Amino acid sequence: MKLKFLALLLLFIANISFAQDNNSGIIYGENHAYSLTAPKGWVLDNESGVDQGIHAVFYPVGSSWANGTTVMYANFATYVKGQNNVDELISYDTSKFREQSPDLKIVLQKDIALKDGKIAKVLSFSNDKDDNTEAVAYIPGATGTVLIIITSRDKDEYEKYYPKFEELIKSYFWIADKFK
Repeated sequence: MKLKFLALLLLFIANISFAQDNNSGIIYGENHAYSLTAPKGWVLDNESGVDQGIHAVFYPVGSSWANGTTVMYANFATYVKGQNNVDELISYDTSKFREQSPDLKIVLQKDIALKDGKIAKVLSFSNDKDDNTEAVAYIPGATGTVLIIITSRDKDEYEKYYPKFEELIKSYFWIADKFK
């Protein structure tokens, strides 16, 4: 398995080495390894979110994770007992979000087709208790779901950067689901 992962890693590195903007990274853990590339004009930062358990954060050049009005990040949710697919995770997430913000507005956005044939389901959330606007892309995997999130304290800026969110989602490349 390690040899297979190494081969995939080398293939990935070969592919990104020809990219104009090499602002790509591999996000990995026990049950996942995938890559993302920051959209043009954005930074991939693998340090600023670590204390929050987030190893890939994105923000516009000249901004920061701590002070940015609009930021994006990626995470991975391993399926737990009773949760076998992305739809069950979405149901769980939306019920938890509603507990925290009873007036939350949830809208199913247009699905985003990925290069590997998978579909990212996207939900937007507004009117939360902190007055944020955000969207979450759920990308299904065998052991869990990749989550890519855009969040903003300013609705106009959220709308301005939503195409960058879509660009980040489309950069997704799955590497492996068994990685230790």
